[in-house]
Amino acid sequence: MAKAKTNNKDTGKAPASPPMGKHSYRACYKRFASAALALPDREVELCRADVRIAFSNVKRGVAAACADPARIRRALPELPLDDVLALPDLGRALVFASTLVTARPASSREIEAKLRIVAELREPMLSLAETLARRGLLPRDVVAEIRAGSGKYDMASDGMALAHLYEEHADALRGKHPFSREEFELLREASEWLLDTLTPDGARRPAAKQRGEAEAMRDRLWTLLVRRHADLRKIGYYFHGDAFEDVTPKLQSRVVKGAAEEAEEEAGEEEEADEEPEEASP
Repeated sequence: MAKAKTNNKDTGKAPASPPMGKHSYRACYKRFASAALALPDREVELCRADVRIAFSNVKRGVAAACADPARIRRALPELPLDDVLALPDLGRALVFASTLVTARPASSREIEAKLRIVAELREPMLSLAETLARRGLLPRDVVAEIRAGSGKYDMASDGMALAHLYEEHADALRGKHPFSREEFELLREASEWLLDTLTPDGARRPAAKQRGEAEAMRDRLWTLLVRRHADLRKIGYYFHGDAFEDVTPKLQSRVVKGAAEEAEEEAGEEEEADEEPEEASP
């Protein structure tokens, strides 16, 4: 089965200045998964924290201490500032991972609904891709590999590959297909959900295994957050001295009134947008 390939490597780092937009929790989870999995097992800390309080304090700390990244880079050139600026998105990844620990297993009805979405979009997109490949606008071998195979898991893989294929060749295909950005995103989301939920033979992943994987990833993301938050506190102390506790609060500090409520509100908005929680594996 074809797997989407890209030359763009995500390092898990933020841009040179704090990001203006808010990223999806699921996207953040996938973004930091590789860095979290790279941590040595012996160094992983168990997460017994209220991750929403931690997330709120991280956001407030980055906003207060990192408003002028250029100044920080001049003063602390050895500090990994990109990692610090990425803390809010890492917090989103951690919140998403924590929802997976308690998420209920996907039902057969949910799986069939996602499969219908993929099936309805896969065939017209794949048929047109084959025509475009014959005209030299898409790589024939990739399209042929997407067509090969069968089964639920294979169909989900096809959806991911097709969404990536059309995105990768967007310039060459502009005006040559009828599919909207919303349809590609719908296909991508349904395919991702299925790949997260199904095993390669098309069966649902065992609930116990899913829970174990979710707990492991939650602990790893928590460990990553703790490490990077320490650098945020260094910035706070360097520029604010003894007042750094107010600027960059500890991860579980409840001094800031409404921290949990603020995190809950943002997470609630995200759940409406992404239909969280859903089962996923690292």
